[in-house]
Amino acid sequence: MKLVAVAMVKNEEYWIWYSLTSVYPHVDEILVFDNRSQDRTVEIVKGMRHVADKLTLFEGFGGDSEHGNREAMLRAARARAATHVLLLDGDEIHVDQNLAFCRKLLELHEHQPALHDPPRNHMRPLDHEPTDGVLIKHIGFRPVHPGYAGPHTCRPLDLSEPDTAHGCYNFAIRIASLASLHGNGKEWGQHGFLEAGDVYIQSSPCTLWLPGLWYFHMTQHPRSSLSRELHGYARKPENSGSKPLPRGFHPPRVLFRPDGPSNPTLVTWGLRIPALSARS
Repeated sequence: MKLVAVAMVKNEEYWIWYSLTSVYPHVDEILVFDNRSQDRTVEIVKGMRHVADKLTLFEGFGGDSEHGNREAMLRAARARAATHVLLLDGDEIHVDQNLAFCRKLLELHEHQPALHDPPRNHMRPLDHEPTDGVLIKHIGFRPVHPGYAGPHTCRPLDLSEPDTAHGCYNFAIRIASLASLHGNGKEWGQHGFLEAGDVYIQSSPCTLWLPGLWYFHMTQHPRSSLSRELHGYARKPENSGSKPLPRGFHPPRVLFRPDGPSNPTLVTWGLRIPALSARS
């Protein structure tokens, strides 16, 4: 099993250090595809010596096609003999124990030779002939959007739906098998990933939804020093309110590392001093 993180980023200077640092111990390689950032994103990535042994940066990456860009990312991961990809945005920060669990699970689940895809399970009553059983290809996490009140909070809507609601606002597939993985051919806002038989991975019986695994998605917070018109994101920073994180949930430890760069959110939370905001 080889797990490779793939991140297509643009103007993510506030969170890219934390995002890449959070996944570093748990992946074999990190591929960063920079889509012509105009802020300090590339500078920060190039300065991340503590992850340099696993990191490859592709500067000036991509064209106008979302589908084409994502297919190029998958090709790059396959060229490195990856079996799985960790789909990573530049403002997503992972929790050590959760990624460590997923890596160990995939390692222990690996079969030689590989299980059939789809698995062969005859489902015949009173027939004790062994079958393939469960094939785990993809893993769904719970996204947590931290509130403006602090890293131990989240927005009120987070984690409020039933665990059985596997839609995109309650879960997100962050680890996917590269076997037959391909895009749906659609562009911005409609792109998705398919597996064998053109089945969406969120509809696959081989997707494992784990309500007890989560990651921080900083999409509600500023991501770059550039103005909204320059950084190009449709979703502007928004304070949607705050509530305490549920019992058992906690923020990623990397947010508390003293060697990480500052940003307005960390200053507001009291984790950085404004005078040190230029540190990288």
